[in-house]
Amino acid sequence: MPVDYRDCDRQVWEEELAEFVPDRVFDAHCHLFWNDTMKPGADFSPRSEANLTDLQKWGDALFPGRPISFLILGMPKVGTDVDKHNARLAEQVALDPGSRANLLVTPECNVDRIREDLDRHGFIGLKPYRVFSATGDINNCRIHEFLPHEQMELANDLGCWVTMHLSRSQGCADEHNLKDLAEYTNNRYPRIKWILAHCARSFTYYPIQQAVDRLRDMPNIWYDLSAVTTLRPFITLFQKEKLERIFYGSDGIDSAFFHGKYVPFGRYWFQVYPDDAEFSMAHTDARPILCIYEQLLAMKQAAEVAQLSADDIEGIFWRNAVTALEIE
Repeated sequence: MPVDYRDCDRQVWEEELAEFVPDRVFDAHCHLFWNDTMKPGADFSPRSEANLTDLQKWGDALFPGRPISFLILGMPKVGTDVDKHNARLAEQVALDPGSRANLLVTPECNVDRIREDLDRHGFIGLKPYRVFSATGDINNCRIHEFLPHEQMELANDLGCWVTMHLSRSQGCADEHNLKDLAEYTNNRYPRIKWILAHCARSFTYYPIQQAVDRLRDMPNIWYDLSAVTTLRPFITLFQKEKLERIFYGSDGIDSAFFHGKYVPFGRYWFQVYPDDAEFSMAHTDARPILCIYEQLLAMKQAAEVAQLSADDIEGIFWRNAVTALEIE
């Protein structure tokens, strides 16, 4: 796939980001996708076909001169042939010794097959998603409704990672989610290692503002920062959470490597594509930049407010993840 990297992106990198991003990067949230791993008759996906080499090309463009590896997550799309998708994912992640992967799971997946895939292909964890909810309600489902207890029991037995995109309207601020996570981390599944995606699904400030004090006291909770382009969630995590529990992530390719950003409107947010919106450019020579650079700018500004050190920033971009995932 082509890398759409523009002069406006290069200018922001050179003038604002090059000195901020450390010498090594680990992206703890990204996806690969292939239409031929969809079931016959499934709706065609407009998602970009992407192999590991495509991620690497984007990494070279976004972070010049910096080696980058990935935690690659199964692509959660209804109609996926899960076994076929996971087999292809295993082939791809094996090409980079520094990368790891979480296999895609749905409530229909057999736990014996999950165990076999974990053992045989070296997956380190699971990637469930709300669109597979057993209730059919993808917007208000609880964790156990798209990651069944028998799968959590297996993950607990094996000490697996689980990358969790929380459902329900207020994400991590939802009382059901907070109570479930407290029960799972403290009592029922103490060996599962949870990565709460998208700043615990805080595309706006409200969820993490409400939840951070309770999440901070739960064991085995980490966060990836992927696809959040709002300043306040980063400030809150950088000031109130344990920094070693925070991982850089992008949600590349399609959900972050586009020109635009995720814009909050109160507690609502929306993915804005200026290329398609016919925005007027009469007032400026500047042009919209990549969403991932919007995220990095917000991270940089939050790091300044929180007075993070260069060592803290290196931890977020690289060391925290490779240490926790036992890559180095």
